[in-house]
Amino acid sequence: MAVWRSSLTWICWLGACSAVIGADAPDPLGYPASVGEAVRDTEAVKDAPRADPAPQVPVARGSDVRRADEPQVPGGLDPWRVPDFATDPGGLLTWFREPMPASPCDLDLVDPAWTGPGELAYHQSSCRCRCARDHTRAFRSELLGRLWVDAEYLLWASAPQRLPPLITASPSTAAPADVGVVGRPGTVVLFGGDEAFGPMRSGGRITGGYWFDPAQHRGVSAGWFGLTNATSTTAITSRGGAPWLARPYVDAVTGQPAAIIVPPPGGVPGDPALLAQALAATQTTSFSGVDVRYQHALACGRFHRRYLTGGWKFLMLDDSLVVQDVAVVSTGTPGGLPREAFSSADVFRSLTRFNGAELGIVERWWRERMSLQVVGTVALGASSIGTSIGGGTIATETTGTPGDTTTTVTGVTPGGLLAQPTNMGSFDTSLLAAAGEVGIAADYAIWSQCRLSIGYTFLWLTTVGRAADQVDIAVNPSQLGGGALQGVPAPVFDLRTSIFWAQGVSVGLEYQF
Repeated sequence: MAVWRSSLTWICWLGACSAVIGADAPDPLGYPASVGEAVRDTEAVKDAPRADPAPQVPVARGSDVRRADEPQVPGGLDPWRVPDFATDPGGLLTWFREPMPASPCDLDLVDPAWTGPGELAYHQSSCRCRCARDHTRAFRSELLGRLWVDAEYLLWASAPQRLPPLITASPSTAAPADVGVVGRPGTVVLFGGDEAFGPMRSGGRITGGYWFDPAQHRGVSAGWFGLTNATSTTAITSRGGAPWLARPYVDAVTGQPAAIIVPPPGGVPGDPALLAQALAATQTTSFSGVDVRYQHALACGRFHRRYLTGGWKFLMLDDSLVVQDVAVVSTGTPGGLPREAFSSADVFRSLTRFNGAELGIVERWWRERMSLQVVGTVALGASSIGTSIGGGTIATETTGTPGDTTTTVTGVTPGGLLAQPTNMGSFDTSLLAAAGEVGIAADYAIWSQCRLSIGYTFLWLTTVGRAADQVDIAVNPSQLGGGALQGVPAPVFDLRTSIFWAQGVSVGLEYQF
């Protein structure tokens, strides 16, 4: 073990000596040769603002005196600034990390040739935070030093959708022919008949990226965002027809509005007291997306960048609508045995997945510890819309005594009310679509590597399928309860598309490694 340690020490010692001798050679990790005259004479360095004469730094060889704000050796061994440190071979045995500077808080070493505009603006700010966390990039990892990650909390709203009347109620005094029928006296719509809004809700966005050069002229990034589900739900129960609960529809044969109280093949008992009802409806929307982008600077000022960005955009909108109806009819006393139960359900789901090529512009300005960014992108591609419609009715009979009951399934039929054999199934369609995004964000540097931001984003997609849009309220009643179709086939599936948008504010934290 001692032999290996001795050998390793000699290898590192030889590396240190060769670094001193060949200090003007190009850095193998790709750092700019900021020691030579070529970098000294760059316009970025000559134009750097200097409020006060910069202090002189002692050097190790010749009479070369270097200013502290002039380019220094950006990585590895620095024989000019810290000759004592260069003689310690053990200090070079670090993975993916340059040796630490002589001072743990060297805020006067700023080289515009390899420093990003955000950090450069921060270090030249008169109100920067002088702390040990503010190491310049020269003393951070070459690999990790170009990585960044941004985590954001989102508070967004999304586009509403129009729901048809799905659950209605009528007073116990309503005429039998008017119970639950939309537009008849006393009928009230309990769910549907208006817009289901996409309310403000929480979400998150995570973005990470890598710069190909220290001055941040070219880079790549990838991000994901997602919103919590927007859910609208209603559940109602009733006994003895006080009030009556019903499922409305339009009779496709007569063209007149109608309603069912008990899912067929069940029927309304002669004594309303023997009837118990429970209806529920739920509409759910979820939205998420992924971006992969490449950025190339079209305009480069010291504290300004204009990037041309392009890449791939993926958006997913998952929309569902479920309506359930349960009616229990007692044949003896209310709630007694034997009794029959009829349960039906309609399920509509629409899943839209957009894939497209994205192109846009990113403008960003920095001033001291603040920055402002404006983004605008457009993506062209296709929306793949998958729609599924299903439903069914189950009839059961419960017999026995209150302490010993037996429930038997007496019938299972396809279709509920708005989902029938004429429109049930899975349907897939791909359509040309476009997506766009605009956003603005301002941030503040907590310290040189960490920025707190607040922003606004508006995003839209031209072609999506919404679950409620696929509901056909026209029903041929001959199919109800499993009957054979007679006459016009209804309901039917006919894909209807709409525009979807999402917008809101965000609060984020960006960290530059």
